[in-house]
Amino acid sequence: MKKAPVIILEGTWWREHEVPQILPFFTALETSLNEIELSHRTFRSLEDIRYYISKIAKGTGAFLYFACHGENLNLSPVDGVKISHKDILESLQSAKKGAVDFIHFGCCEMVPKDRRASFEQLMGACDAKWISGYSKEVDWLPSTFLDLALVSEVFVPQYNNSKNSKTDGRSRPLRKNGSEFVNNYNELARKLGFSAISKVSKGNILFPSRLS
Repeated sequence: MKKAPVIILEGTWWREHEVPQILPFFTALETSLNEIELSHRTFRSLEDIRYYISKIAKGTGAFLYFACHGENLNLSPVDGVKISHKDILESLQSAKKGAVDFIHFGCCEMVPKDRRASFEQLMGACDAKWISGYSKEVDWLPSTFLDLALVSEVFVPQYNNSKNSKTDGRSRPLRKNGSEFVNNYNELARKLGFSAISKVSKGNILFPSRLS
């Protein structure tokens, strides 16, 4: 059985040099879960994002995880660099067909008030099945724990369903796993402003249905 591919694009945070902060946590998950295949790249610019996304093979169905500072819908991988929602949309268009199934922004303030419209734009740019992120300024450690749970409890079952069975992976399993995830981590998810949208058989569904 194929392992679920998780691709981390991580900024340099507050450091000048490349010292990954997220990678050790996901390496531990890779070792303990034994169901994911991890890839990590440091990015500093829009050009880096576009390049790394274009290199993901057709049909990979990856979990693409942005790990960096965020502010007011802008990614900030290094000091002085801001990558806008429009820029992200442009970079996602470089993805090959079926290369990216999930996109998660492990960053502050990447979910706007009109989250459905924003998420659906991101979905349409690369035909992803799931988009998620945080609407608030988040603490680093709690959000990282929620990110790990998202991979293990939503993405991995979805990948196994879609890649290792005859179903299309778009209907009940993703809806069910998404709902259970939000319910199980309800207090933390609301505190961080977690929000997601997923494709299901009858359209797109938001998790949670309302933001607090």
